[in-house]
Amino acid sequence: MTRFQRAGLRLLAFVPTRRAAVALFALALAVYWLEALGWPMAKGRDTWDYLVYYLQLLDSEPPFSELQVFRTPITPLVVGLPVDLGGTVLLEIVFGLLFAASIVAWSATALTFGRIPALASAVLLLGYPAWATLYHQASSDAVFATGIALWALLLARTLDRPSTWRFAALGAGVAALVLTRPANQVLFPVALAAFLLPVSWRRRLTWTAACLAASVGLLGAWAVHNGIRYDDTTVARGGRAWVPFLRVFLADKTIAAENGSGSKQLADLIELEVLQQEPYSGLDVPLDAYLTHGSNYETVRLIALSDRLLGREENYDVLFDSALEAIREHPGTYVRGVADVFREFLLQRPLREDVAQRAQTDPDPPAPTFEEDGVVFPDPRANVLVAGVPYGFVWCASDYIDSCTLDDPSRVWDDPATQQRYREIVSQVRAWDADLPARDGQAWVTEILNRVTPRFPRPPLWLAVGLIALVWRRPRGWRTIVVLWAAAAAVLLIHAASQGVAPEFALPLYPIFIVTALGAVAGEREPPVRRSVHAPG
Repeated sequence: MTRFQRAGLRLLAFVPTRRAAVALFALALAVYWLEALGWPMAKGRDTWDYLVYYLQLLDSEPPFSELQVFRTPITPLVVGLPVDLGGTVLLEIVFGLLFAASIVAWSATALTFGRIPALASAVLLLGYPAWATLYHQASSDAVFATGIALWALLLARTLDRPSTWRFAALGAGVAALVLTRPANQVLFPVALAAFLLPVSWRRRLTWTAACLAASVGLLGAWAVHNGIRYDDTTVARGGRAWVPFLRVFLADKTIAAENGSGSKQLADLIELEVLQQEPYSGLDVPLDAYLTHGSNYETVRLIALSDRLLGREENYDVLFDSALEAIREHPGTYVRGVADVFREFLLQRPLREDVAQRAQTDPDPPAPTFEEDGVVFPDPRANVLVAGVPYGFVWCASDYIDSCTLDDPSRVWDDPATQQRYREIVSQVRAWDADLPARDGQAWVTEILNRVTPRFPRPPLWLAVGLIALVWRRPRGWRTIVVLWAAAAAVLLIHAASQGVAPEFALPLYPIFIVTALGAVAGEREPPVRRSVHAPG
């Protein structure tokens, strides 16, 4: 045996030890802080909303009332609490710890297949800058990426050594993922993973029930909490307003009054309550032009319009029905659009730009209108959506928070105490926002990291390798591989069905493809099934 072979054996013997986990955690922290030289902690997707949610957690009558039921609590706590206690410095430390924990969790998941997959997974994830970018932005993306890593580890161990309490913990993990991102409700069918196990039907049913009971029980408790505090018994409001309406309105542009009764009702509301009101009145914007120039800004306007005129109990039927009618009229447009986004989720090679401190005030305010296709529209960057203010900042079309806040809160609230609370919250979020990022990144680090990402294998390659190896080798953890693939497909599909291409929707799932491919290729083989031998007689 050569010296290199002996070193390799010693390394593989070291992989499953606690000392190896500690060493990997420390190495991951070192990698994170090296990346942080180029990518200091910065504002991410919906950062303002998460900070507002956190600040309102204890408010009995929060000014951003709708935000509290449109968002869920885990991300606001993970982002807001560190900022509140220690500013951007503590936030960056916390996200560094999340990054290290996720690396260890994915390596431990790969260890359920074998030592070589565990070692290779750690090396590849440490060297994948695109995935690491999630942990250098204050948003739900890093929180979800860490949550899915821990949940994948729990899934692998549950399917490897199943028990009732493990399946219950798996269901609780689904609930935690939903309370991080509501779209993760598509993971509920994971409870059926018990039916892949070679056990009695009684055990399968018991484990499935335990998984569902834990997830439904926890989410039900949160829905009751929302019902008591905000008079809305729901885990997260607005799903029917986003899926599939957002995609149909923004990308497909196929909503039209003639599509059906729901579409006609929506068109009538838009004609009377949008186009004949400020800032549209006087611009003579035709209905069809409005419907083909959708935006987040206008989507939130329509959500607020539905709540105000049709009632919250209607639960956005008019938006949902109009989207379904558009899909029935133009099924090819919708299916092709969803397929294109799904494919782009798997093929993207996202690069991160240089990070620098941001100005807090727009030096050159935009014009109040813009012209497109011969039609003059109000510019969302120049108009505060007064009706959308209680919903947070999701409608905001500007990077400058002052352009998305009210100078006079009495335009929304009559109560002086609520007006004052609005000013306090906005002032605090503005102060925290000014520290994101607190320093400029080193351009040479960013350049090096961005050279790696385009050369890193993308998910289709990992999937192809994993599928071939799964069929050919039948690794011991094949059930885990199949369930993780199904979970990733479900999450990507729900986002493709409602959103455009954004790297942050897909990147948290990329480790699934890497780890499962390595597990299929280099994992331990499934032991052969022994057949019973009966003596003649």
